[in-house]
Amino acid sequence: MSDRSASPDPPPADDAGAGADADAGAAEEEVKLYVGNLSYDTSEDSLRKAFISCGSTISDVFLPTDRYTGRPRGFAFVTLTGGSAAAEKAISAMDQTDLDGRSIRVNVSKPRGESDRGGGGGGGGGGGGGGSGFNASGLSDVKLYVGNLNFDTTEDSLRDVFSKYGTISDIFLPTDRESGRPRGFAFVTMPAAEAEEACSAINETDIDGRTVRVNESLPKSSGYGGRRGYE
Repeated sequence: MSDRSASPDPPPADDAGAGADADAGAAEEEVKLYVGNLSYDTSEDSLRKAFISCGSTISDVFLPTDRYTGRPRGFAFVTLTGGSAAAEKAISAMDQTDLDGRSIRVNVSKPRGESDRGGGGGGGGGGGGGGSGFNASGLSDVKLYVGNLNFDTTEDSLRDVFSKYGTISDIFLPTDRESGRPRGFAFVTMPAAEAEEACSAINETDIDGRTVRVNESLPKSSGYGGRRGYE
């Protein structure tokens, strides 16, 4: 029988080191935010300064322009480092705040295949409920958020656009309580199937000279991703 002693057990895994690596990875993760309802006077520099002032670390700012006129299209994309925690902090600080005279909207931007373009990622048939797409709650009527509106857009002009896709039960065009001036966004309520069709058709089209954003409006308690909350 051999007197050789048994080989020593391998050292335990460094769990603390793995945790530190995970934390570092989260800190380096980038998240792209959509910023809508911008003034045409807003520049990349003013956007950068606004987000930095709320504690964000910015890796990129993209302000799309019209390919023919060169004029800003009224929305932007701001990329942050710090993952979902940084995104939540920025959205909480910046959404529905005033920038260059307009009440801006901020949320997480997702690839069109994943996001709720037209309100949902293929909810189908008016969103029968129980899923994560359009009208996941299965409501008979759906409220749509319409952002990046021209200050000159009226309820009548919105009705003209949306009524092509179905019956409108309500239009709400919020105004500033002090000045009475429109805030640059609206809510349109329609039957679910018609709302989904309108959402898909009208999103990122031109109304009164501005490229509007349309999606399903959900209560803010539903989370920060993808959809705007109710007023």
